Amino acid sequence: MQYDLYDYQETAKAVVVRALASMDRAYQEDPNEIGAVVLAAPTGAGKTVVATAVIEAALDGDATTPPIEDATFLWVTDDLSLNNQTLHKMVAASSALSVNRLRTIETEFDQELFDAGRVYFLNIQKLNVTGNLSKSGTNSRTWSLWETIANTIRERPNGFVVVIDEAHRGMGTARSTRDTIVSQIIGGGTTDRPAVPVVLGISATPKRFRDQMTDRDRTVRSHTIPIDDVRGSGLLKDQIILGHTGGVEAAETTLLRHAVQKIRDYEQRWMSYCLATNEPQVNPVLVVQVEDKPTERMLGEYVNTILDEWPGLQPSNIVHVFGTHSTAKAGEHAIRWCPPEDIQDRADVRVVLCLTAITTGWDCPRAEVLVSMRVARQQDLITQIMGRMVRTPLARRIESDVTLNAVHCILPKFDAKAVDAIAGAFELGDDGIAGGTEVIVDEMPLLRNPQFVPNHQADPATVAVANDVDGSRAEGTEPDVTDWLTAPEAQSPGAPARSEPSRNQPIPPPAGQVGLWEAAGIGHEAAAGAVEVRVSSDVFGVLESLPTYTVPSRAPGSAVSRVIRLAALLAFRYDGEPLEPAARALALNTLLGEIDLFRAELDTRGLLAARIANVASTRFYERAVTYGSPTMFPETEESSLVLDDRGIRTLMARARRALPEGLIDEYVSLHAPDDDDVTDALLLAIALAQDPDLPQRVEKRAAELVSSWLQRYHSAITRLPETAREEFDRVRRQSSSPELTTFTIPPRATGDRRGSMHLRHVLSDEDGQYRADLRPLEQHVLETELEHGAVAWYRNPSNRPKNALVIPWLKWDGWHGLYIDFLFVHESAGVLRPSIVDPHGAFMTDAVGKLKGLAEYVEKHPGVFHRVQVVDHLDGRYRMLDLLEDEVRAAVIAYKGKDADDAGELYAHHGHDY
Repeated sequence: MQYDLYDYQETAKAVVVRALASMDRAYQEDPNEIGAVVLAAPTGAGKTVVATAVIEAALDGDATTPPIEDATFLWVTDDLSLNNQTLHKMVAASSALSVNRLRTIETEFDQELFDAGRVYFLNIQKLNVTGNLSKSGTNSRTWSLWETIANTIRERPNGFVVVIDEAHRGMGTARSTRDTIVSQIIGGGTTDRPAVPVVLGISATPKRFRDQMTDRDRTVRSHTIPIDDVRGSGLLKDQIILGHTGGVEAAETTLLRHAVQKIRDYEQRWMSYCLATNEPQVNPVLVVQVEDKPTERMLGEYVNTILDEWPGLQPSNIVHVFGTHSTAKAGEHAIRWCPPEDIQDRADVRVVLCLTAITTGWDCPRAEVLVSMRVARQQDLITQIMGRMVRTPLARRIESDVTLNAVHCILPKFDAKAVDAIAGAFELGDDGIAGGTEVIVDEMPLLRNPQFVPNHQADPATVAVANDVDGSRAEGTEPDVTDWLTAPEAQSPGAPARSEPSRNQPIPPPAGQVGLWEAAGIGHEAAAGAVEVRVSSDVFGVLESLPTYTVPSRAPGSAVSRVIRLAALLAFRYDGEPLEPAARALALNTLLGEIDLFRAELDTRGLLAARIANVASTRFYERAVTYGSPTMFPETEESSLVLDDRGIRTLMARARRALPEGLIDEYVSLHAPDDDDVTDALLLAIALAQDPDLPQRVEKRAAELVSSWLQRYHSAITRLPETAREEFDRVRRQSSSPELTTFTIPPRATGDRRGSMHLRHVLSDEDGQYRADLRPLEQHVLETELEHGAVAWYRNPSNRPKNALVIPWLKWDGWHGLYIDFLFVHESAGVLRPSIVDPHGAFMTDAVGKLKGLAEYVEKHPGVFHRVQVVDHLDGRYRMLDLLEDEVRAAVIAYKGKDADDAGELYAHHGHDY
């Protein structure tokens, strides 16, 4: 693959390939065992990337998966543009699927069988009864495509897979032309055609497809990509911002001008960001959804408005995707038609005119602003397009300017009630948009609160001077604060010494204490010292110095792969010297040394020679029988045959899967300095890799090296550009346990004017105000803390891990992230100290598990916080658990009450009045 897969994509690939291989074997054993694999991939999950990885692994195998013999894929859709887009994406994503292995089936296609090792793309409209592909025995062709499919199933069924893209449309046998054709391609059931051995259905909402496969007596296996994993990867925008006039009529062109201003603002922000980070330029696109049957005059008015408001834009930069597929007249302008699949890669296209949904599967991450001239009753047409616009342009979240993680939807013909309705649809999610996206109805620009910014008389738009545009700390721009994270014992009188943030300094765990994190192999880090108050900008330093963690993948990757990836990152030159130029050599030497140590141990125990001999030869047994009568003295003779080159290659392929990333080949090279030694080295490597203890030892050693390097280079990594930091964080997230990282408070963000007004939030408007729609318990905690002198507070965002304090907690299905609601900064004895005061409902789902995670976190980082308290309203009183009290923490960690989801007993026995 040309791309590094996200954890959830790697997991999906592995599960789907195993299911395809299993069903292929079942069909070989019994042709009546036909199957279907269902991949449920929510919007933005990168289903084409996952499918490409699946096909690559099935055709050629990979480090963990053997290939499926004679694998052949027939990719079926009902949209030609979707087929073309998928093919182009596969070519871009794959390192093995060259163009000659990907073939679009055109009318001249004429083969008896599909070729093994290829992927064929079929637009089913070409298979209608009058189409050339449906005919055979004519002057122009020998085989119809129906015969090609049937012949392949009869003569070479093994490895033949039909892929149904957008499978949620269903395959009924009598409802539509598409359904009839797809049903017949799959075959079996009520059709007269042979059944395809294995079907792979891909959809965001696959229930109907799954049910229909069950009705056709297919064994069904499903894998669902969790939407939280997709959102956590940064592939989806964090916010949808809705703009409207409350139903004021005749405001269409006014809001169209506003939309142009928004897209130009995106253009400037992207330009600044990409120049500062050396990223490819992102040219944002404005999408204008017009009414049905737009007149030439109406289109001309829209186009002229856009050109008037956007200096430098030319009519050639505006295209349409109407179903006419021809040039459209817009007043005095001629607007060209553009295939939807070409828009993303055509940098000259800046405005797209459309009618309804652009097309199923249309993907244009740089489409940032939609203005829809549709009325409220056509809400579905709007959500369908927005579903195509929620992908992030760089396939990751931008942490230094979170406003670039939002998409705007401007609705001139919606009143407030209609806007609330569509906001609800976006929040819940549907077939087009994944649920959970934050929806902003009344946009409120936020900057760092001028009250807490040094030289706050300066322009609020430049409040991020202490950080580079990419979020990394600039040289020489540390906050003007003395000794802000220096442990008291490290200070000398009169000359305070600066130290690194405490999160980088390991400290031993309390005597005899073993918690959840220690059981998972995670050590303790140092406590943060006090932050001395000298200037108000220390508020941001206090909060951003807090230890935060990545949440590991539910299916962690190979530690060997992680350390090789980390070594490449450490050796890369980031506008200067690499962090560790010899990282790859050091990693290989460490892992090869572990393998050689294992070899020496086997040799010492006298086991090595026999194992090599077993690999070098195979047992051969012969038994003589008497033809036509019982054998009087049956005997079996045993002999040994030397394994030939093909046999050695087969065993070596298995060894490569046991020790991935070319590690076993490096070991062979190490032990075969001359060509004459290669066979002996191969046999040695195979013999070692066949022992199940060796891969486990190598994995453990690799994980230790990853952890050691991430800790050693932690401070240096935090000073790298944003793009580089994200790559390191991906390595962290691939671990089997939480890894320490950092978070930043963005220099600008977008809030919602709905809700009550509050002061002292670290992000605010230019007047220092922040609005939040809070639940009663949250409102009470916030008001109480502010009334009792909290210097500042931060509403910890639950959908932006790079801008949030994330605390790991362990559940039955793996690690999860706890996003506490509020972080406070309090003044204590003349210094600023961070506090957690969290509204934590006792009866909420997983309340106890999250409390345990928070208690373990405090245990792990003693001395960091001024206060750590959780609050609930129970029996008419506000009660709190003080997690800085040893007794309370111990009780929470050890708690095994009657109801693991109910923390009420803890509040009753260990709580105090709040």
